[in-house]
Amino acid sequence: MTGNEFRGTDGADRRHTDDLEALLTAVHDDLGVAVNDRLSALGGPPELRSPDLVLDRLLAATHRTLGTSVNRRLSRDVCDALVQRNTALQAHLAERGALSHRPAAIRVKHREEALRLVRLYWPRDLAEAVRAAVRIVQDLCDLLGDTAQPMSHVDTVLDNLRGHLEDISQLPESNRRLQFPARPDYLGAVEETLASPADRLVGELHSVRELLDEELAPTIEACETAGRSYLFGVNAIAQDLIDDLARGCEEATALAKAVAEVEQASNDFVGADLTNAQLEGLLLDGILWDDTTRWPPKWEMRVRHASLLCDEEEGIRVVAAEGSDTVVHADA
Repeated sequence: MTGNEFRGTDGADRRHTDDLEALLTAVHDDLGVAVNDRLSALGGPPELRSPDLVLDRLLAATHRTLGTSVNRRLSRDVCDALVQRNTALQAHLAERGALSHRPAAIRVKHREEALRLVRLYWPRDLAEAVRAAVRIVQDLCDLLGDTAQPMSHVDTVLDNLRGHLEDISQLPESNRRLQFPARPDYLGAVEETLASPADRLVGELHSVRELLDEELAPTIEACETAGRSYLFGVNAIAQDLIDDLARGCEEATALAKAVAEVEQASNDFVGADLTNAQLEGLLLDGILWDDTTRWPPKWEMRVRHASLLCDEEEGIRVVAAEGSDTVVHADA
């Protein structure tokens, strides 16, 4: 839209406001005339015009003008609201990853299996677990520097670190298979999304455990026999260990982003076309949708009755996990 069009719209609004003000002024003046005529007509000559008729016509004209003004304003407000809603929807859709661009009917069909893969590759907050490993290494260095602490305490912390790293590394072996580029498998794409950063994370943790077992542990053992004169070497190796764990934390963060992408593709059906989806028997709890989502025949009311408004975004609903007097389970 050009600047001239904006000026033309503003000018029309100003002219309309001026017309309304002129009309209200005329109403005031003519109402005074009507009142004077009525007073003069009492016991005087017959009235030349009916003050009631004049007043009725003026009020009717005022009503029409006010109605036009209100309708224009309401129309403008509705248009602005629709523009804002569409802008918010487009921004919401733009945030989606590549998996969310797969057909909605396929995503909802394989939703349970995709979320199962998420739980396998992200059993807990692995990024925080790697940061906890860094803190254990730092505590180990502090313990070695404290001459009042027996070396047996160091062995305990070392064993805790081994167990912690082993626990973090318990991620599934990926079952990725070669796929034909022309016919990609959705679940294969989901596992590829998760397995790539998971494999890199496991690789970093494997290097950390090698450094722990082949360099740090023998150096600490030497400290136990030769005294703490080897402490400088322990600190150097510990710093290498922390550096490796920092890279592991980056891979854990990348895995967290991959998990978020899979969860979004599995749960976010705002604006999606599900008219051809077979929803019978599928888990729908937690699905996000809005008024632009298209459902199969007879399903929209079922889902609507099973949904609650989402607190985070206006106009978005979430299928509730449990029913009540006002919320019915989506599969009921």
